Amino acid sequence: MRRAALALALSTFACASSGVSGLTGAPRGRGKPAPVPVTDFVAVSRALTEIDAADRQGNLEDEVRWAQSAEAAPEDAAAQFLAIAAQPSGDDRWNGFRDLSLQFQRTCLPWVGMARIYVSWRLWDQVDKSITEALQREPACFLAVRVRAEMAEARGRADDAVKDFQAVLAADPQNPEAHFGLARLARARGDLETAHAEAAKALEIARTLPGAWALLGDLSLELGEPAMAIDFWKGAVAQAPRDRAARVSLARLLAAQGDQPGAMEQWQAAVELKEDAESLAALADVAHACGDGKVEQKALERLTQLKPSPAQWRRVAEVRVSAGDLSGAERAYRRAQDGAPRDPATNLGLAKVYLARGEAQPAVEALRAAGPAGQADLSTLEKRLNLSRVAKGDTGALQKAIQALIDKTYRTRLAETPSLSGTIRVRVTVDAAGVATLVELLEDSIHDPDVRACAYWNLRDATYPTERPGRYSFSFTFRK
Repeated sequence: MRRAALALALSTFACASSGVSGLTGAPRGRGKPAPVPVTDFVAVSRALTEIDAADRQGNLEDEVRWAQSAEAAPEDAAAQFLAIAAQPSGDDRWNGFRDLSLQFQRTCLPWVGMARIYVSWRLWDQVDKSITEALQREPACFLAVRVRAEMAEARGRADDAVKDFQAVLAADPQNPEAHFGLARLARARGDLETAHAEAAKALEIARTLPGAWALLGDLSLELGEPAMAIDFWKGAVAQAPRDRAARVSLARLLAAQGDQPGAMEQWQAAVELKEDAESLAALADVAHACGDGKVEQKALERLTQLKPSPAQWRRVAEVRVSAGDLSGAERAYRRAQDGAPRDPATNLGLAKVYLARGEAQPAVEALRAAGPAGQADLSTLEKRLNLSRVAKGDTGALQKAIQALIDKTYRTRLAETPSLSGTIRVRVTVDAAGVATLVELLEDSIHDPDVRACAYWNLRDATYPTERPGRYSFSFTFRK
């Protein structure tokens, strides 16, 4: 039943006209509107709905129109109040309401304005004081009651919030914010039917409430209707284009449904609103899925200026590999290792960079660090390099055994490079258990990475005579 209701609601909203019409004193077009009577709280409420929507849209023209309305009616408290409400948020707006409370001491509106600001600042004592001042001046001011409901909701006092929102609707049955407030509270207590009904009612009255669109989107998703959820979330983004959280939610929904270009558009917009490592990495991933290398590269460049996680550094490295920038890929993998030195994927990726550059010695180390993920490549490489864990009773025998292994590697390389010749001298530090703790390359005039890796790792993996710690030198000479 709720599926059908959600579908009907979405169809209705898609056909509805945007904005709020027919409000006494609400600015329209370029003309100067009639002032809103201070006692007409319904008209003031609708005007606030329109002002809040314009603020979310970043519509500066709306601020100018309300200012013109106030200028044309300097003695109209409501016109002055709405002009201040249309100003950008901040101390200037609060100062405007405070000054208005001195100029128009018998109206509740300045105190409502200050209370709204205090709610956003979470100054609950000041909210209480302002609401009391407002209701003392005009007991019928349901705008103050609505602010009190929003405060109660923010403080987790659900029953008080419901009571106040219902009181608002008793005075103004078509109040969209009160309906949406009840929808939020119903959603929080698990009453999804009421949540849907109230959110749909709020949008029927004023489709400019992004939170109501988002709530219906969440309900659609819970019902297993992702396509409908996407449409509702698109409505939320359309009504609040600068709401980064809404764009992120929509981007994830689109990506989950396979709309990678749509997801990329939303991630780009989210990144423009605020850059962080998570959103830049997500943008890079979806751009990669779309085959848009330019966007992916730019996102990753910006990502590296922040503090990416190891997984995000790994993604940077993968893109660097795709671009043929192996040095950049190595640097990125190293940064990933800083945060997760034992991560198999990072070590495997680093190994592949070394292999692509023909650097066998560090490739062996990285593949061993990769564990099972690198086992297949490691086996192939160790076989190619003729690596074997040699164990002999004395260093002379050890030298001969390792010389034989290196000779095999040298002969293979000689077939590919006939002029290959030279000497490798290595010093090995051994502990009392016969384990090599340090292998130092003293001379390498052969300059072949496979031969060098063969010498290094066979000496590193060998088992030396026990109880004879110290330094041992080995020399291997090759002539064509």
